Amino acid sequence: MTIYKRARALRDWLVSVDEAARALHITENRIRTLSREGYIKPGKRKGFYRLGDVIDGHAEAVRMGALKPPHERGNCPPTFVCSIPAPV
Repeated sequence: MTIYKRARALRDWLVSVDEAARALHITENRIRTLSREGYIKPGKRKGFYRLGDVIDGHAEAVRMGALKPPHERGNCPPTFVCSIPAPV
């Protein structure tokens, strides 16, 4: 992610539509749709969002059923697989 002002809290960082989509594992159009529906508030700059608003909006969209939870989506596989060895 591109940091536009480093002296700010993490939730106040501005992220672009592309960066927000990559962070949430959804498409850029879906980010814009969530913004139009009121789940994600746009930032002061056009095409940018506060990271805190993206996180809160995503959680609200999942709670309200507008978006499937990440573990139920097919485009978000687990990062790594852990196998548990059999007891000896």
